[in-house]
Amino acid sequence: MRIRSRIAMVGGVPVAVAAVIAVAGGLLLARSERVYESAVLAGSVYRDVLAATAARIDYLQVAPADRAGRADRFEKLSQSAASELRQLDEAGSARTHRSEVERATGVLARYVDQMRSFIQVTAANDAAVADMGLHSATLMALTDRARERQHAANVDSLGSLTEADKRLRDSREVVDGAHELREAMLDLQRAEAQHVAALGFGSGLHGGGQPLTAGDFRIAIDRLTVTADRLQAVLGRTDPLVDRYPAKQAAARYAATVAGLQGAVADLRAADAERDVALSRFEAAAQAAAGIAVDGADVGPAGSLGERMLGEQVLRTLPVVRALVLTGTLGRQPDVTYLSSLLPALHPALDGLYQAQARTAEAQRALEAAQRAGAEAAAAIEALTARILMVKSTGYTAIQDEVVQLIAYAIQANDTEQETQNVAVVALRLGRRAADAVAVRDAEEADRIVADAGALLATVRELPMSPLLQDEVLAAIRNWRDSLRRTADGLRRLNQLLIAMDRDAGALVETARQLDETFREEAARIGELLTRILVIGATIGLLLAAGAAAVVARSISRPVLRLQRQMTRLAEDPLAGPIDGTRRQDEFGAMARAAAFFIREIGLREQAARHAKDRADRALEDLRRTQADLIQAEKMASLGGLVAGVAHEINTPLGNALMGATHLQDRLTAIGRLAGEGNLRRSDFAEFHDTADELARLMVLNLRQAGELVQSFKQVAADQTSGEGRQFLLKPYLEDLATSLSPSWRRAGHSLRVECPEDIEIDGYPGVLAQILTNLVMNSITHAYREGQQGHLLIQVDAPEPDMVDLVYTDDGRGIAQPDIARVFDPFFTTRRGSGSTGLGLHIVYNLVVNRLGGRVAVDSPPGSGVRFTIRFPRRFATDNISMAPALSSPQEQ
Repeated sequence: MRIRSRIAMVGGVPVAVAAVIAVAGGLLLARSERVYESAVLAGSVYRDVLAATAARIDYLQVAPADRAGRADRFEKLSQSAASELRQLDEAGSARTHRSEVERATGVLARYVDQMRSFIQVTAANDAAVADMGLHSATLMALTDRARERQHAANVDSLGSLTEADKRLRDSREVVDGAHELREAMLDLQRAEAQHVAALGFGSGLHGGGQPLTAGDFRIAIDRLTVTADRLQAVLGRTDPLVDRYPAKQAAARYAATVAGLQGAVADLRAADAERDVALSRFEAAAQAAAGIAVDGADVGPAGSLGERMLGEQVLRTLPVVRALVLTGTLGRQPDVTYLSSLLPALHPALDGLYQAQARTAEAQRALEAAQRAGAEAAAAIEALTARILMVKSTGYTAIQDEVVQLIAYAIQANDTEQETQNVAVVALRLGRRAADAVAVRDAEEADRIVADAGALLATVRELPMSPLLQDEVLAAIRNWRDSLRRTADGLRRLNQLLIAMDRDAGALVETARQLDETFREEAARIGELLTRILVIGATIGLLLAAGAAAVVARSISRPVLRLQRQMTRLAEDPLAGPIDGTRRQDEFGAMARAAAFFIREIGLREQAARHAKDRADRALEDLRRTQADLIQAEKMASLGGLVAGVAHEINTPLGNALMGATHLQDRLTAIGRLAGEGNLRRSDFAEFHDTADELARLMVLNLRQAGELVQSFKQVAADQTSGEGRQFLLKPYLEDLATSLSPSWRRAGHSLRVECPEDIEIDGYPGVLAQILTNLVMNSITHAYREGQQGHLLIQVDAPEPDMVDLVYTDDGRGIAQPDIARVFDPFFTTRRGSGSTGLGLHIVYNLVVNRLGGRVAVDSPPGSGVRFTIRFPRRFATDNISMAPALSSPQEQ
């Protein structure tokens, strides 16, 4: 049975009893008609007041959409009671009780006004509760959108991290290939040096004393060409400008020069053999001219005494002649061969000696030409590998920083996603508490929830999310909090109105009851029988009405209290069990179904939030492990590249010093042998002294160069790997940096100019400054110019204050679009994502300037005038200098 029917039953019983009493009174005594009429009116007022009170209670308990009918019922009952009071005032039997009737009429009017205020406050509360629902739904949608946007950003950062890792491996492969090509070239150079040095000892040595053969050269040449082919293939796969690195052509050229050197060595060896034969013939002819037998052979008829004496003089000059022939200076000492030219028997041998010396000199010149060609080819390979290492090493360091920045951003984004999820969970809990507070009309609890909503606002303000989306979330929370505050005020007003209305309703009921009793007493004077009938009828009517009211009130209050207990239990534990009464077809069934739907939705959202948090925790742990592995791998790779570069750079000066020491040792052996034989002359010693002095000077020069190289590499390694600060002059450092970047901007057809005062000295981190300018130059090369367009890049430095430095970088390219100026320093913002750009270059520049240099960076790009980056930082890079950097006037400052 519906509540309306139950209330009608409560009012119907007294009406029926009153009708019976009225009929009995009319039958018993016509005279008492007016008294009975007044009693009926008083009873009707009493019933109408009770019915109006029940309608008021029902109005508060039903859904907002059903309250209009309850309000209309209250208006009808209150109008009926007012009409009955007017009739009672006009009745003749009620004139003696007019003051009570007028007082009841005033209380009823006040009761009606309070009910109308009650309806207005309730409508305002309903509107506020509806607004809370809308704002809560908006807040859930915004948090879901923030979480989805953050998830999309995480996916983009993961893609960028994967692409950066691939480019890192490609750069590492190119650097390793360049090192391998350089080592292969150095091995072939050592083989050439050994092969040429073997001319002085009679045979070439290779490895552990084995002769150096053509097969050994073939192995070294094959290694060089294979390494060059592999490096060319890697460059072709990773660098679109591979034609600027002709590794295969350089290797083929060097291999051809090595083959020519082998031929020249063979020719020289053959010429030396012919020279030795001619020298032996000359010595034999001289001994024969002197009449000396050689190995027991017959010397033939002796010449004249003068010829024998000349022959003996020639024999004494044989050591000198041998030394001149071996050094190739026989033709420049005609006085030595003058005696030999006086003997006709020595003319053929002397002519053969001159011819052999000429052939040896020609072979020596051919060998020197082959050595020069080989040195040029080796220098070309050296320059090529140095250029590749300089360009690729710079790109390798930039990619390393980009990978580290991507990992740090991914960790921060994951933390933001988790905090956003927590905001949604807290908002759901506040909504559930607010629903409970409104259901029980607890204004104090609503005020506490308003305070908790303020704490949630503070939490959302601290989240590093999109400013526009953050403003929308804050606005939704503020609107929800304001609606709840209005609801709390309305609840307090409702409670006050309920107290006043209960007081007035009690007064009305009491007044009606008193009037009813008074009229009954007057009717009792008419007659005992009528009195008994009235008393018995009224008693029966009241008892029936009270019983029906008790039954109806119990049937209404029990479902309400049971639903309240179940809602309280489910608020503490959403899994406590289902809500009873959802199959009822009355108003309580509708309330139970609505409550069950609300609890089920809250449980589903809380479960989804818990699952999302677990997934986010797992992703965070994976990202942290990946970061640790990448950082360790890059440290080892950088250390290996640095060691290989140092080994190669100091190899050339040390090799030259070693060759000079070896040559000096040979000269010492020769001069010692001459001294031991007693043939040492002043000219020989003077020549040895000049040679030794030159060799000592060259060895000192090369050893000093090796020491300077080691010291320079120590400083470079400290700048690139440790990131420690030091004092340095800014202009030379900028010029060296521009030179190291020249392969990039020259290949693109641009120019880079540095304008800096000579006396600016910086005490800070040169590696950080190099990274900032490298990113700016590469950004201009990539984005500022069209294909084939020549650009002009400029680095200007000024010191407007004693402790501050202004560094301005400009280009004359296409510039930055005005809508993009505000986003250039945002992570992952790029206009060429499809061409491999990640959008982290300028973001890294911003972080390095602010966090490492303690300065400020500003960008300005007038239409059609290129771009201008202004960086202001202190000369001494320190933590306490971060606040010293003054603000710069610019459209976009970060």
